[in-house]
Amino acid sequence: EYVDDSRINNKYTRARNYIDKWMQEGVLQQSDDKGIYVYRQTFSVDDKTYAITGIVTLVRLEEMDKGNILPHEETLFAPKLDRFNLMDTCKGNLEFIYSLYSDETCLINEILTQTIDSLVPCLDFKDENGINQQMWQITDDARITQIIEVMKDKPVFIADGHHRYEATFKHKTEKSLRDPKSGDKPYDYIMMLLVDMNDEGLIILPTYRLVKGIQNFSSDSFDSLLEQLKGLFEISQPLRDEMFGAIDGEQYSFGMYAQGNFYLLRLKQGVADEQLVPGKSKEYQSLDVVVLHSLVINKLSGDLMDEGNVAYVKDKNAAIASVDTGEYQLALFLAPAKLSQLKTLSLNHEKMPQKSTYFWPKPVSGLLVYLWE
Repeated sequence: EYVDDSRINNKYTRARNYIDKWMQEGVLQQSDDKGIYVYRQTFSVDDKTYAITGIVTLVRLEEMDKGNILPHEETLFAPKLDRFNLMDTCKGNLEFIYSLYSDETCLINEILTQTIDSLVPCLDFKDENGINQQMWQITDDARITQIIEVMKDKPVFIADGHHRYEATFKHKTEKSLRDPKSGDKPYDYIMMLLVDMNDEGLIILPTYRLVKGIQNFSSDSFDSLLEQLKGLFEISQPLRDEMFGAIDGEQYSFGMYAQGNFYLLRLKQGVADEQLVPGKSKEYQSLDVVVLHSLVINKLSGDLMDEGNVAYVKDKNAAIASVDTGEYQLALFLAPAKLSQLKTLSLNHEKMPQKSTYFWPKPVSGLLVYLWE
């Protein structure tokens, strides 16, 4: 954004101008064939290599949580408005909505394997993170029909892209009011990446919490905080690697880093059976992130969440460094949510707290573009 941006010259209009320029230059090319794309990412986490494979296709828009499109996280107004303005100006989807499904027949997986084994990828490159990005196009009508039949009426769980989905549905609703003619229209659909929940490359990573703004924070006040937490947790001071190992292997185990020391917080037996969040289900209250916020973050002095004093980071080393530099007062570590929890809560029409899931890797923006005009 620039200080002299205007209604006719701003970040959204510039994005559309780039699309037009890239199409003229052949950077973006219209495919001659209709089809479904196979998308594979090969990547490493903790020195182990994974491959995740899905299909990129158009999915008919429907109001989220009212049919087969199920969310798992809450959304915010400002990001939705931003996505709406970008999409409305560019007249299309510039990236996929990352979603999940379950195929007990494994038929789609068979089609993906056959496609990868028999065709040369139409895209094949390594991105700046060292992740290998590959894409193949399925144009065979029989295979496309098979995929459509398997996916028909299946629940689809949004993994990443809630704001973009809601913005696209809002756009469709507004366009439909201005153009009430019957029949399918291009803006009735959204571009999605669909990945089977049983894919072995499906990874959810944790999102750690950084906290500042704790009033009168000192060695004495921190000792007082620890005493308060001891009523709820068994607390020990392990070595760094021991702490992270315990978090990964145990439910309701959390790490904390403050004043140069690591702490392991293990929830005492029976505490999780209490009503932590009124009106929420047992499944919701069993989430590690709910326990952490209810029993640790919300116990700290000051209205930390409302005042913007809680930040979210993916990298444990960066979290520790932020405390060492004094930018934040303490770091809190937890295990990632499980896919089974996401599925159960989505089917129950309950949304997880924000920053409960972090799917890695993210699909690359701009590999495929779906333009309505």
